[in-house]
Amino acid sequence: MMIFKNTYSKFLIVLFTLVAPASLMAQSPVPATNPKLRLITTIMQRRLDAARAQGQFPGAEVAFVYVDGEMPDGKPRFVIGSVASGVGDLNTNVPLKTSDRFLAGSIGKTFVAALTMMLVQDGKLKLDDKIGKWLGNESWFSKLPNASDITPRMLLNHSSGIPNHADNDSFQKQLLKSGSRNINYEDLLAYVLSKKPLFAAGTGYNYADTNYILIGMIIEKATGQSLYDQVSDRILKPLKLDRTIPSNAVTLPEVVNGYLEGKPVIVNHKFTINPQWEWAGGGFASNAEDLARWAAVLYGGDVLTDKSLEEMFSSTAGEDGSAYGLGTMVTRSKLGRSYGHDGEFPGYLADMRYYPKYKIAIAVMVNSDETFGVDRFLSSATEDFANVIVNATGTNLSDSDQIKFRALAENWLALLGDQKFEESYDMLAARLHARFTKEVWANTIKAFVDRAGKVKSRKVRLMSFTSAASNAVVIEFESSYSKMPNASESLTFVQENGVWKLSAYSLR
Repeated sequence: MMIFKNTYSKFLIVLFTLVAPASLMAQSPVPATNPKLRLITTIMQRRLDAARAQGQFPGAEVAFVYVDGEMPDGKPRFVIGSVASGVGDLNTNVPLKTSDRFLAGSIGKTFVAALTMMLVQDGKLKLDDKIGKWLGNESWFSKLPNASDITPRMLLNHSSGIPNHADNDSFQKQLLKSGSRNINYEDLLAYVLSKKPLFAAGTGYNYADTNYILIGMIIEKATGQSLYDQVSDRILKPLKLDRTIPSNAVTLPEVVNGYLEGKPVIVNHKFTINPQWEWAGGGFASNAEDLARWAAVLYGGDVLTDKSLEEMFSSTAGEDGSAYGLGTMVTRSKLGRSYGHDGEFPGYLADMRYYPKYKIAIAVMVNSDETFGVDRFLSSATEDFANVIVNATGTNLSDSDQIKFRALAENWLALLGDQKFEESYDMLAARLHARFTKEVWANTIKAFVDRAGKVKSRKVRLMSFTSAASNAVVIEFESSYSKMPNASESLTFVQENGVWKLSAYSLR
């Protein structure tokens, strides 16, 4: 397994934001001192740091949106937050910011699909018209597999029978060889023209970026405007998704470096593989917060009519495509049904989900290609982070419990201050004993404490019982060390056999 250059995984600065939701979600922000928000952010930061250390990928962002009560007018109050871990470039080792952009890959299909449904609502498109209505006069149209039988619905849910140009060996070789140049979108179709269809139109399922290239062309024919202008004017600007931009050039602002097989995909500030080739098959750079907000408003019903949303969720291709609607992956989890999409571009991976039962949206972005560690993390990341919100009730502790847990935390921290590292090991939970021997723990924590210096002051900032399900207590201190004057310490205690043990500790 590859070891990346940055090895300070557990002791990164916490990076998170809380903003008032924009446009359709506009309202007063929940204060940053909100106990539940602080609890959620603390736990998510710790879990993301740990996952990145275990998976050994350069960096990641996680963002979330959840409902916390009501506004005075009865509308739901949304809370937005995000955390980041790691770096955006292994050469500079500059810590990631939650505002940093990643390439979002096929998550961009959700913008294209939503725009298509807006045009259906406007009466400019019909899902079941034949696409020859818009593209029939193109010189290449007759060579398109299943050309005369395809509808926009089939393109959106990948039941057209058209092969995927992105899987074509010639396309991939050309992309690697000439990817620095821009391409005409019609040229992407050349890789599937005159090919035998995979199945009769509307009778099967095959995920293909080619379907969305055709939808992009139809949108431009129907509106007389570029796809990017339409998405910007009708989605990005009204919703104030300011960190989301077209990925249509080899140089993009504030996009972190991605890593493909351990090598950077941005060299001398330019992409080695031009994202412009993706277009309607993905085509956007964003940050996790924008994507979480987008999932919340799209699947929460603030963008499309109920009828249009139902079309997106129910218009599946059947069989292998039964979990894919109109630009939407429909899946089931322990938290119930979820809606969203994942994304991949060489050097970047992302996932975006909305859990309607709990009205929670989660977005995760990683600047790495698929590795065992990354795949393991992403396989359950959105659900795991959504569970943090579900379980984080932020229950207040009684006065006597607060005194007890504060003493427990301070006694353990005093052992560190007195250099009694082996004694501190005896108070650790089983999960930490499984990761560290006593000797390794002592050496690890000593190096960490030496880096911070001597403690000068410490004040409780947060103390909360997470939930009966997880049975954990989180205590957060505002601390000052000789080498870290403005620090934050977080300790998590869990109960094992009736005894409270330290399950996690961080100093930032």
